[in-house]
Amino acid sequence: MLNITPNLAQGRGLNALRQNWKSYASFMIYSPVGSGKTGLAAFITDGLISRNMRVMFVAPYTVLLDQTSARFVEYGLPAEEIGYVWRDHPAYDPTRLIQIASADTLIRRQLPDNIDLLFIDEAHLKRKKILEFIKHLIANTNVKVIGLSGTPFPKWLGNYYQRLIKPTTMKELIAIGALSKYEFYAPSTPDLSSVKTVDNSDYGADYNETQLSRVMSEAKLVGDIVQNWLENGQNRQTVCFCVDVAHANFVAIEFNRLGVSAEIMTAKTLHDERQLTIRRFEQGITKIIVNVGVLVAGFDSDVRCIIYARPTKSETRWIQCLGRGLREAAGKDFCLIFDHSGTVHKLGYPDDIEYDGLLSSSDGMENAPANTAKPDPVERLPKECPSCHFVKPAGIYICPKCGFKPLAGEDVETDRSRGLTKVSKAKEKHTAAMKQSWWSQILFYQRTRSAQGKPVSEGWCSHTYRKKFGVWPKGLHRTPQETTPEVMNYIKSLRIAYAKQQEKAQRNAA
Repeated sequence: MLNITPNLAQGRGLNALRQNWKSYASFMIYSPVGSGKTGLAAFITDGLISRNMRVMFVAPYTVLLDQTSARFVEYGLPAEEIGYVWRDHPAYDPTRLIQIASADTLIRRQLPDNIDLLFIDEAHLKRKKILEFIKHLIANTNVKVIGLSGTPFPKWLGNYYQRLIKPTTMKELIAIGALSKYEFYAPSTPDLSSVKTVDNSDYGADYNETQLSRVMSEAKLVGDIVQNWLENGQNRQTVCFCVDVAHANFVAIEFNRLGVSAEIMTAKTLHDERQLTIRRFEQGITKIIVNVGVLVAGFDSDVRCIIYARPTKSETRWIQCLGRGLREAAGKDFCLIFDHSGTVHKLGYPDDIEYDGLLSSSDGMENAPANTAKPDPVERLPKECPSCHFVKPAGIYICPKCGFKPLAGEDVETDRSRGLTKVSKAKEKHTAAMKQSWWSQILFYQRTRSAQGKPVSEGWCSHTYRKKFGVWPKGLHRTPQETTPEVMNYIKSLRIAYAKQQEKAQRNAA
């Protein structure tokens, strides 16, 4: 007996499975991040092992193996009945009722024929041998197969999973508070006209990474990422998604150069090193994890800001990455999302991307075609405010964030069928206490600079305050207050902008 009770999505999923269990051999459970897919798997597993039936849970990433096992035990499944199929794991024991298997290890071995239920976690990821195994089980055995995915969009899934079960949606989870609200900004948009499209086995047609990296690693784009975060990131714990290692290095170096602690994580980062990085991130020692191709599953840390700098045409990649910032946490008002890739203009908001069926136009066995170039989709859905870069829902004329009103003809592509569902808070209110605090911190910064022999003038202090609040610091007392990271980052962003202006002026003069 488990020690947890089903949540909304889990209860619906269990009911749908009971109603359809005898009629179908395979099921796809389509449920987004934060809906409790591992808990749902635990409820199903508990029902089978209570009848002495055998379950195998297959995960694509090594980080998910121990995490799944720990969750199963936490929920009340017996630890002594859990075995591993993962390299030469010491807990390998094929006689145990629950087997947790690495997908990569499993496909190199003899696939098991003595199980009653096969779970495929992150089932949108393609492993040809496992797909062949699923087809064999469905045609020749009584074994049930359940795929788990928050993004079951690939065009081959309908050939392997007979029944789609969709217990909830990302939109519903945000509405009931099970997922975090979010705010989108599009501070910069790269020119991707020269980047070709190629086929990717896991994410379908997407940009050529080598060409994409060259575009995204350009100094101005990297500078925009860092400057925007310093000015608007509110010093939040942040995950940044980059194209490749070279691109990640450029971004991380620039953050660290300006005093923001950033660490890089890639597919080649060893498991123990990843865990140390995550621990430092959770303790606030590391402010930003700059990652390439990881942190798309099995990462449950409290993330309050996403920097998305990896342009994509893949709805799967888009939703998987942004989902890292949508988990709820104590005191979390919303997640800031800074899209430096232009993707939100092409694919839209993550909770607006939904399917009600599985695609089956491919068998998933074809090799990548020689040329899969596709034209970019027409820009649609949300629109970027040209004044503050807040990404407002389509159909919203006046920016709900800064109040900017476009001139006639500047924002005519609107969809009035949608409302203000994505705006999580009103325009920021500058209270008297907030204004005084900022002024006191600016004066403290002035005093610190003076002690370092690098003084800034009274005029500089007043103009810095005016840039933030739009008014001069009249009627405020002059008691210094230690500068917080938020104010310091804002000052750094102004210094970067000033340096860029000077550099441009010198170029023009030359």
